[in-house]
Amino acid sequence: MAEPLQKDAHLIVAAIRVLSHREGRAPRPDEVAELLGLPPAVLRISLAALQDLGIVALVESAFDNHVEIRDHLRIEELAAETAEGDLSEDLADFDRRKQEEAEKMSRLFSEGDHERQKADRLRKMDDELQDFRQQKPPNPFGDD
Repeated sequence: MAEPLQKDAHLIVAAIRVLSHREGRAPRPDEVAELLGLPPAVLRISLAALQDLGIVALVESAFDNHVEIRDHLRIEELAAETAEGDLSEDLADFDRRKQEEAEKMSRLFSEGDHERQKADRLRKMDDELQDFRQQKPPNPFGDD
């Protein structure tokens, strides 16, 4: 798992602090994701990496799931920048491709292509059925 950047870790820890102050309790991961405007799955990946580093703790029990800050000073040990590219760029590219696919599907249904293809398939099946009905069945007793 790739280490999060310092700026991302600082942002996540700050969001945890703000929500803890505002709500009077440790925030749930989905609340942190909502505050930061991130997809919950992306935030969970970052939280798991921060937990491995001892910066935060993901507390999961039968009654509660929340995030707590453990050692915020360890953030300074993280890399300030990454040489291999930012995970957020990859996620943005994935979101863009997903959006293009959704638009393609939307156009398919809105332009009636789907209905046209369905009608063509039904017409072809009807033609095949008519051809089948017009065929003379073979004589089971041999040729006449």
